[in-house]
Amino acid sequence: LVYFSLFFGGKEDLRPYWHRYMSKALLLLFVVDSSSPQRFPVAKKHLHELLASRPSLPLMVLANKQDLPGSCSITDLHDALSLSGLGERRLFLIGTHVKKGEAEPGSGVQDAQALILQMVRDGR
Repeated sequence: LVYFSLFFGGKEDLRPYWHRYMSKALLLLFVVDSSSPQRFPVAKKHLHELLASRPSLPLMVLANKQDLPGSCSITDLHDALSLSGLGERRLFLIGTHVKKGEAEPGSGVQDAQALILQMVRDGR
């Protein structure tokens, strides 16, 4: 199994590059800082723009920083990103947290890794 990883950050100067890779994507992995609800409207806008060109592309949203006080719940994030309006696509919404210095990633990250590998194996 050859595993390629492509990650683009969310900074404004990197966003023009996102569309270049969408045509070859098997899955869109979208990471949201669940402790920053003031940034959800921008995340929603960009997420929906990306998905408009690929209506059947599976989507995995990682709600990161779930360990921080005041973090948005999975249900609230689902609503804030209007994920129910994305049509008939495979959708996964997983709560995660990753702390510097942790020997092992949290269970949410492990779940996401397992799902991604399964999807690659299945060719979806």
